[in-house]
Amino acid sequence: MRFTPNIIGILFISILIDFLEFTIILPLLPKILTYYGSGTDISHDSLYVQTMSFVKFIQDLTGAPNDPKWNSVLFGGIVGSLFSFLQFFSSTLCGAASDRYGRKPVLLLSMIGISLSYAVWCISFNLTVFMIARIIGGLSKANVAIILAIVSDSTTENERNRAMASAWIGAAFSLGFIFGPLLGALCSHLGTIYWPESTVIFFIFPAIVSLILSLINIAFVNQFCPETLPQSKRDGKQTTLTDVYNAILPWNLFKFNAIHNVKSLDDITILRRLGLASFLYMIIFSGLEFTITFLVYNRFNWNSMQQGKMFFIMGLCMALVQGGYVRRIPHGKEITSAMT
Repeated sequence: MRFTPNIIGILFISILIDFLEFTIILPLLPKILTYYGSGTDISHDSLYVQTMSFVKFIQDLTGAPNDPKWNSVLFGGIVGSLFSFLQFFSSTLCGAASDRYGRKPVLLLSMIGISLSYAVWCISFNLTVFMIARIIGGLSKANVAIILAIVSDSTTENERNRAMASAWIGAAFSLGFIFGPLLGALCSHLGTIYWPESTVIFFIFPAIVSLILSLINIAFVNQFCPETLPQSKRDGKQTTLTDVYNAILPWNLFKFNAIHNVKSLDDITILRRLGLASFLYMIIFSGLEFTITFLVYNRFNWNSMQQGKMFFIMGLCMALVQGGYVRRIPHGKEITSAMT
C-alpha cells in the first residue's frame, strides 16, 4: 500500500486526541498524590502507607533526604514507572497480535482499555482505585505503537520519514503536548471555581474530559481508519510457548528474538543497538517529562495552571523542531542529524 495522505491525516487526528487526553493528568499529579496523603478518611488507605514504606526503603538505599516534598517525587516516580513498565509489555504483545489479527481491531481494543482507565480515574477517591486506573491504562497503552505500524504499512522506506514528521505524525505528538497539560490545568481550575464545596473535583473534571475525548477517538477511528494489513500479509503461523516468551521477556525483547526474517547477523546487531539506544533515551526523556512537575511544584510552588503553561512552552518548542527541522532531514541522514 502506497503513502496515503488520507490515512496519515486520520492517524494525525487520532494521535492528537490521544495525547490531549493522556497529558491532561501531568500538571495534576503532584496535587493528586498530595491529596491521597492528606490523611482524610476519604483518601487515606493502606496502599498509600505501604507505598510510603517502600519510598522509605528507597531513601535508606540511596541516601535521599527524608523530606515530605521530596518523598512525593519518589512516590510519583513509582506511579509513573509502573505505568511505563506495563506499557513496555503491552505494546509488544499488542504489536504481535496486530500482526496476526489486523491493526484496526487490536487498535480499537487498546483504545477501549484506555477509556476504561479514565472511567476508573473519575471515581478514584483513594490511592488503590487510582492505581487500578493506572494499571489498566498501562496495560492498554499500545495504541501509539500500533498507529506507527499502520504508518509503516502505508508507506515505502523512502516515504516513512516524511510520514512520521512532515505528514504531521510527529507534529501531532507535539501539539498534544502543547495543549493537553494546559487543558488539564484549565479543567482543574474551572472545577475548583464552579464546585468550590467539593474537595476532589479538581481531578474529576479533568478525568471526565479525558474520558470524553477517548470515546470520541474510538468512534473516530472505528468510522474512518481503514485496515492496512491485508489477510495475505498477516502472521498465520501457530503461536508456540517460545513465541510468547520472545514477546514478553525483556532479555528476549532486547535481543529481537521474535524476528526471524532478517537478512544477516549484521542487521539483527543493528536492531539490537538501535533498540537499546531508543530504550535508554526514552527512560531519560520520560523521567524528565514525569518528574519535572514535581520539581516545579516543590521548588517553586507552581500550581497546576503554571505547570500547564510550562508544558505549553515545551510542546511549542517540540512542534517547531518537528515541523521545521525533522521534516527536512534527508533519508539516510537520520543518525547524523540525531547526534548533532
